[in-house]
Amino acid sequence: MAHHGSTPFDRNPGNLARDLGLGATNQFPQGKLTPEDEGEIRIAIGQKDGKVVVDFGKPIAWVGFDPEQAESFADTIRDHARECRLRR
Repeated sequence: MAHHGSTPFDRNPGNLARDLGLGATNQFPQGKLTPEDEGEIRIAIGQKDGKVVVDFGKPIAWVGFDPEQAESFADTIRDHARECRLRR
């Protein structure tokens, strides 16, 4: 099963989310999906200790992607998964 956490990822050194500019932008470039939509969020996808890590920069309950974003997200996850597998 997967790992998860509710505090910023990899706090030492510094705060990775802050350093990369991750998290909420307080902008709505594609409008609101629901009344509870909190707007655009910047995320990072990478690797740590053979695991693919998705850092949202803040705790979130859901995320919505348009088709192009969803394909890019899936492709990036898949690429990192392949790299992790090759490094075993």
